[in-house]
Amino acid sequence: MDLTLKPKRIGNLYLREIEVSDYLDYFEIGSDLETVKYLNWGPFIKPIEAKYVIEEIFRKRWDDNLPYGYAITLDDRMIGMIDFHSINQKSNSIEIGYFLKRDYWGLGYMRKCASYMVSLAFSMGYDKVVIGSVVDNLRSVRLIESLGFKYEYQTLAQLNNNTYCIANYYAKYKNEE
Repeated sequence: MDLTLKPKRIGNLYLREIEVSDYLDYFEIGSDLETVKYLNWGPFIKPIEAKYVIEEIFRKRWDDNLPYGYAITLDDRMIGMIDFHSINQKSNSIEIGYFLKRDYWGLGYMRKCASYMVSLAFSMGYDKVVIGSVVDNLRSVRLIESLGFKYEYQTLAQLNNNTYCIANYYAKYKNEE
């Protein structure tokens, strides 16, 4: 399977594979406590941490049969990311993760990008797309539900500050499209 993500224009946004040169924008986004509070990573303290994650995690995803991930860009600046971060062979499913710079919350950008990624996953041959969200992250929950995902299960998740919380996982099936 070709794991290269083709660049894609979605309205005034541009999706392209994340590059090492994005590390300063990634650092800016990932050092904001409000942006990363529901994630299992961050906040970044030094720019070198963002560069390391791009080089050693995102750029090595092909080793796990995953594409690198899309940088969400606006005016040639990375404002977020969306990616496929895990595959379940047994259920032929793939999971989407995302984050967006706080300045761009509530503008519908992530909805457009997530909708595209769901279509892309189905076109790649997956039968099921999964998205997880901490139950307290109401913006993310509303986004997931607005995309037609349905609740499947709940689990305990560890956040970036070593605390635990409840996360819900939602799914959308190819035959529901």
